[in-house]
Amino acid sequence: MTGLSDDDDRGGRPLDPLDALLRPAVEFLPVPPGSFQRIRRTAARRRRAKAAVSGGLAVVVVAGSLYLAGAFTAPGATVVVTPPASSGHYAPGPSSSGPAASASRTPVPAPSATTGSAQTGTARPSTGGRGTTGAVVPPVDPASTPMCATSQLTASLGGGDAGAGNVYRYLLLTNHSRTTCHLTGFPGLSMLDANGTQIGVPATQERIGYSPVVLRPGESASDTIHTANRQTNSSTECLPTSVRLRIYPPGNKASLLFPGQVTDCDDLFTVTPFTAGSTGNPPS
Repeated sequence: MTGLSDDDDRGGRPLDPLDALLRPAVEFLPVPPGSFQRIRRTAARRRRAKAAVSGGLAVVVVAGSLYLAGAFTAPGATVVVTPPASSGHYAPGPSSSGPAASASRTPVPAPSATTGSAQTGTARPSTGGRGTTGAVVPPVDPASTPMCATSQLTASLGGGDAGAGNVYRYLLLTNHSRTTCHLTGFPGLSMLDANGTQIGVPATQERIGYSPVVLRPGESASDTIHTANRQTNSSTECLPTSVRLRIYPPGNKASLLFPGQVTDCDDLFTVTPFTAGSTGNPPS
């Protein structure tokens, strides 16, 4: 097998003489000077433009997210609620009960129009409880409620207990208004006869600790009145039994009058600070 001549094409066929005229040789034009540099600069400009657009979109997305986060945040979420100006600090003395309580009693005069009878304790959040329907009631911060005004309250005597020559009666204050409020500390309490004249001296304090009591509409707070039992055929000295009682709720200069029979024997007439419920303080 012979090799192909120079006139043969790569397929082994002889070249047509007309191919030189019909298919002249192609000569490529030289690359213009600086073409590659212009292409690279154009490509770089396009990359920078894309990067700038992407960065702008990212900034818009972040700003929109922050705006939406601020729009759906509850206003005032970082506001710290402080206790009312009337709240103070109370350092309780030793707890007392029974006849020995008379040894640590401190006289508490009835409030006047200029001084009142506000006694305040260390403000602590109240605990939640169950409502009349059995549902759990969320706790209320006492600092977010006003002090109960006398006009919001109804006073009454509840049950009681007796033993070893001592008599205990529960004094109730009920919130009859439509507004939640709180009570803190001791009341001012006096005994009155049928003519409205005060019998003896006002009640003194049983030195035990206390905290604010939140009263929703219809709820009650109570404390305990402690007196001595009248003894038959003994040297016990008793003042006349009261017909009515006068109470100054904590932090108020206005008083309430309500029926109540209490007898001060052996100069024992004390009252505890208010607590939640209707069975006195400490609850029984």
